[in-house]
Parts: sequence; structure tokens; C-alpha cells
Amino acid sequence: MNQNLLEKTLLLKSEIENHEDVKKLKEIDEKINNDEEVMKLCYKKDVAVTNYEDAIRYFGENSDEALKAQKALYQAKLELDENDLVKQYNLQFKKVRKIYDKINEEIFNKFN
Repeated sequence: MNQNLLEKTLLLKSEIENHEDVKKLKEIDEKINNDEEVMKLCYKKDVAVTNYEDAIRYFGENSDEALKAQKALYQAKLELDENDLVKQYNLQFKKVRKIYDKINEEIFNKFN
């Protein structure tokens, strides 16, 4: 591999890892992973996903069981999304996603 390209790639990686928005996202992610309330909400949502999938598989997509499970899944996902830490994470994730989109555009649009 071209040594110059390798060096530039490593520099880009370092710049991304040290970007203020990426660091903040990692900090929030760590808080989320150590927050008991968020973990309970995640578990509740995961159980609701499984219940919904099972209801569809066993009773059909338009069955009463599936519709009840869908409603429970919606509620569990809503509770998770309304958690303050999760809100912070989602907002910060959007900022970081813009960084990656810009990098992708700069690097790969030149080939189009």
C-alpha cells in the first residue's frame, strides 16, 4: 500500500477519534451503558420486539395478538426514546453522522 495514503488514512482516523463531537458521543454512550434505568428500558423494548415477532409468526400480522404486541412495542420504544440520556445520545449521534457523511462525500463523490 502506498505509504502516503496509509499515513493520511491514519491521520483521518485520529482526527475523527479526537473530534469534540465524537468524544462527546462516546461519553454519552458510556453513561447510557452504565445507567440502570436505560438498561431496563432497553430490556423492556427488546422483550417487546420478541413478543411482537412471535405474535406475527404464530397468529399473523393483523391478529389481535400482533396488534396488542405492536402497541406494547411502540410504548416501550417511546419510553426509551423519551429518556434524557437517550435523547442526548440521539442528538449527538446526528452531529457525528453529519461528520461521517461529509467525509464520505469528500472522498467518494470524486469517483462519481
